Amino acid sequence: PGLSIAFDLSTGTNGQKRRGLVVRAGKAALCQTKRSRSRKSLARTHGFRLRMRTISGRATIKRRRAKGRWNLCSLP
Repeated sequence: PGLSIAFDLSTGTNGQKRRGLVVRAGKAALCQTKRSRSRKSLARTHGFRLRMRTISGRATIKRRRAKGRWNLCSLP
């Protein structure tokens, strides 16, 4: 499943060699649905408590407060 890239070195209809890049996409790759992540896993990576753990995270909160954002983080 997914995209595959291959070089096509086969001969054409008139006997001449064709060299080109062929991209093939399987049917499953073309219509995959977007996965919805749980709120818990999002909070682990983007939550307020994670931001407050690091210096750069606290700086992010400080910038958002200074800008007047109502939501300091996307998740609690």
